[in-house]
Amino acid sequence: MSARSPRRKACAACTRAKRPCSKRIPRCDRCERKNTRCRYPPTNQTARDYAVADSGLLATENDPSHMDEALPIHVVIFDPSYSSFNEAGAEEARHPCSTGLARDTRTLPLGHDWFYSSDSWTIAHTGTPAFPSQAFDTAALKQHISTVQAWLRQWAATGRSPFIHHSLYSQRMPRCLQDAYTSLATYLARTPDNSDLCFQIIRERAAGIVSEARGVVSVPTPGDYSTGLIGSTMLLDPLDHLARVHALFVYQMIGLFDGDITLRAAAEDHMPILTAWVAEMWDSAELDAHLYSTTLALGNGGSGSEDTPMAAAANETASWRRWTVSESIRRAWLVVTITQSIYQLFREGWSQCPGSVNWTTRAGLWDAPDQYSWNKLVTSGPGPLFVPSLRADLLYKEATPAEVDEFGHAILTAEFGLENMMKWKARAK
Repeated sequence: MSARSPRRKACAACTRAKRPCSKRIPRCDRCERKNTRCRYPPTNQTARDYAVADSGLLATENDPSHMDEALPIHVVIFDPSYSSFNEAGAEEARHPCSTGLARDTRTLPLGHDWFYSSDSWTIAHTGTPAFPSQAFDTAALKQHISTVQAWLRQWAATGRSPFIHHSLYSQRMPRCLQDAYTSLATYLARTPDNSDLCFQIIRERAAGIVSEARGVVSVPTPGDYSTGLIGSTMLLDPLDHLARVHALFVYQMIGLFDGDITLRAAAEDHMPILTAWVAEMWDSAELDAHLYSTTLALGNGGSGSEDTPMAAAANETASWRRWTVSESIRRAWLVVTITQSIYQLFREGWSQCPGSVNWTTRAGLWDAPDQYSWNKLVTSGPGPLFVPSLRADLLYKEATPAEVDEFGHAILTAEFGLENMMKWKARAK
């Protein structure tokens, strides 16, 4: 088990980088995440002097003859073997829900389809089942709602947004989402004269998608989110699950935050249904990933035709497509759970903590126009690649604002407040 000594000096790597050091052994948190050597200075030498001397050893490690060693990939997940909570430093950003959640993380190798690994689909739950509104920056939460509303307007105008990928529905857009898209466009173009008619369309479309789902799987009652998961998974693939979550979320955003009392009442009734659909979407994606991994493992003894240039290009394109769908599912989970938590927080004065999931934070990946650009950014782009949402505070230490995309900025603001975001940007200048 790792331990921290209050008298131990910062390690050489953290001293050189001018970053805080957790001073753990055998490796501090930062060196563990970056998968680098962690050396502490002797008691008779200052941390700064030792860091200079240690740079010679670092140069040796970076020699091409040592390239077989693991590289810092920044595919970060929670370390399940370390479950006790370590108090954050006085100046360290910390999510109110992170109590009881392991603050240790570990780095995964950048293997084939890193975003499909079993660990990457684990939802980490905390020791804080609920939290009061005083725990959060109210202004940051209101800004998050405005940001999501702007993203929906962007999607209606351009067919893309930071949580709906530009190529996600290019091959097939399920009918339920087609209806939501046209309803959103109608809502955004409404006038005082046709507002009532527009609201009626939205109410009926929202009721219709819920009613249609009743023919597939029993709709859960409030507080019961486990019914019908097997039936739903059998009939809907992950893209279908994602489309209906996107569709109902569009109606939810309009209903909960427009101000029309009839829309709001219907939207509140649909909140537990959307929560259940999000859980089913996640279960479907996790099952699909397990089936894919199993198929890949069974195919390892094949003829080796996948090594041809044509097969390699096809594999990269398929990998980009799988990432597009899986990352869209992760972002839908985050947007929906955070938004509904914010609404409950403002209405009840408290909210439940849904847990933590991994998502891709590196700038440029979401907007990459093709698989080649995407693959190049994955393998050589700057900044952390894949991080847990409730430990996204590591981005303040390990990345600059320019290395994190727009979605990541929004999540950081909602979870850690406007002040931490401003400090982060100020340090980068």
